[in-house]
Amino acid sequence: MDIYILKIDEADKISENDLIKFNKKKITHNEKLKAHCFVYYMTDKILKDIYNIHNTELEFIKNKPYLKTREKFISLSHSDEFAVLVVSNSECGCDIEKIKKRNFKKIADYMKFKSETLQEFYKDWTKFEASYKMGMPVHSEKTILYNNYSLSVVSSVQETFDFYIQTGTSFSKYIA
Repeated sequence: MDIYILKIDEADKISENDLIKFNKKKITHNEKLKAHCFVYYMTDKILKDIYNIHNTELEFIKNKPYLKTREKFISLSHSDEFAVLVVSNSECGCDIEKIKKRNFKKIADYMKFKSETLQEFYKDWTKFEASYKMGMPVHSEKTILYNNYSLSVVSSVQETFDFYIQTGTSFSKYIA
């Protein structure tokens, strides 16, 4: 499984006309729309450039994107200044959340998380969200903390997780 951590401010380097072609939802807030379009723009670019998949047409099943060809499975998430794209040979899910100060105890208790700290809460929360997005039993998982963000990825099979950070137009492997 390959996990790409994308910097949303890179969207500023792409023309608005190119970005808007990747709009998949009705979003009225400009910054959210830009982040949304950027994630799908990068999904298209990564699938074509790295995986040599030229038919990148997506279909949505229960709001989850799938390649129509099913050559790969993908999952997407974004929060504040970062987005995540997961590309796998099997069903997968991901979630990223900026760690913000909040009274997490009530939510943790309600969700039956064993979180004692804010970071533990966000690890539990992103794992829960990633699992929910995948929609089936989790067989492998990984959660990392990156630049005050919690990022969780899950898979329906046992697999390894390779993280890549966007640096301009290329990606550098990140050791988690």
